[in-house]
Amino acid sequence: MAHFVKLTQASPNGYAEEDSKVLFNLDTVISVEPVGDTSVIQTRWGRVTVREDLNSILDLSNADQAGASAPQLDSYNRINEETLSL
Repeated sequence: MAHFVKLTQASPNGYAEEDSKVLFNLDTVISVEPVGDTSVIQTRWGRVTVREDLNSILDLSNADQAGASAPQLDSYNRINEETLSL
């Protein structure tokens, strides 16, 4: 089961108003490194700069892990197995 977290992707030009929310699949992450006030996430396919610090990312990655029985949409919301229609 993939584990997603919602993070804020930093805009390339540094303007916070151009940042965007994205879902990251933690199963594809190779490393997360601090760079100033941001973090750089290295995945299998490249690297992305996000606004969250290492501790925030770690907290989000550990959120809602106890007793999880439904697939995760992100660290805040869950898809209920009964609402899944294939």
